[in-house]
Amino acid sequence: MDGNADSLEQAAHALVDTARGYLRLQQREPSPESVEGHLDGVRVTIEGLLDPAVPAHEVAEGIIAAATTRSATSPTSAAGEAVSPRPRPSSHPGDLDSQLNRIQQWARSRLDTDAFTAATEIDIDAVQRRWSLQFPADLTTLFGRVGGYFPTLMPGYDLLAIERSEQVRTLWLDLGADQRQRFPEFAAEFDAATLSAQAAGTASELFLPEFVPVADRDGTTLFVDTRRGNLSGCVSAYSAEGAGEGALWTSVTEMFAALADSLEEGTILLGARPVIHDNTLVWER
Repeated sequence: MDGNADSLEQAAHALVDTARGYLRLQQREPSPESVEGHLDGVRVTIEGLLDPAVPAHEVAEGIIAAATTRSATSPTSAAGEAVSPRPRPSSHPGDLDSQLNRIQQWARSRLDTDAFTAATEIDIDAVQRRWSLQFPADLTTLFGRVGGYFPTLMPGYDLLAIERSEQVRTLWLDLGADQRQRFPEFAAEFDAATLSAQAAGTASELFLPEFVPVADRDGTTLFVDTRRGNLSGCVSAYSAEGAGEGALWTSVTEMFAALADSLEEGTILLGARPVIHDNTLVWER
């Protein structure tokens, strides 16, 4: 299911199986578009993953070929590990409301539209009870304030209001339950209770009940990690190949501050730069 399989071949085939299982649960239409993924610490472009008509073994072979080629040229650290750049922290202080206001003002002035719409009245306490979670304060603010987002507002992801967050969370949890049932050896190696007990920000091979999605696209989800620890409330990524790469941002507030910085200053965020074409926001890589 992840890049930590016994071999590159096993990891590639598991990636295809898991990603397509996720897309089936989402009832996504077939697409010829390529997607970006990570395998053995290497970022690869995957062709055919979103099109079930392409045999799974052909997609896996393409992943192996791409990973083998990229691994030879990927930048490495002094320890020999692939470098994974993190978004720079924002230089603009302020709470989440301040960051959302910056984004809203930018969209209204540059695109003549709202970046997001107001949330309808929702009982967030009831959602937390249903999920058996305690949300960080800024996540509660986010879900209580935002009911929908402008398309393409964040590079590579669709930002999620609480209703869509619950759908994506349910999809990942159902997929994980299905994987553990079909592959007992996986369930034996990666115990959900053990992973849930680890500190927030620790990479997990399972999508855990403590993870709250805030953005998603094509089998990769940004989530808030509500496990205990110094990084509780941080934002990490989980994808079809399994474990994330650690915290991208220490909080939802920091994530939206980075987005506001990128929009206002035209700086790179998640490998892309915001550009306006014909009154439309696009992200160029």
